[in-house]
Amino acid sequence: MATVTAEEVRAAAEVLGIRSRASLNEIRSRYHERIKEWHPDVSRNDLAESHEMTMRLKEAYDLLVDYCMNRPVSFRLEDLGRDLERNPADYWMDRFGDDPIWG
Repeated sequence: MATVTAEEVRAAAEVLGIRSRASLNEIRSRYHERIKEWHPDVSRNDLAESHEMTMRLKEAYDLLVDYCMNRPVSFRLEDLGRDLERNPADYWMDRFGDDPIWG
């Protein structure tokens, strides 16, 4: 993963309309909603504007997926047991709560 700043990740989230938090599935869903709205083949907006927005959406989606997919996850039994016993929202806050993007 290339070095990415918090501002770049936040800007990418804003392009997709993600306000504060989202799972990877929510990011994918939001991307599909927005791309259906802006793709030049279906958009009622100006062709050049639609093309530009489609490119911005694709770049934002790729950056967010790369960011999410390259976060280390522990598969040690003690970590898994601890993590699976907790509420998913608590796990998320423990793991990403101090992160400037997701926290």
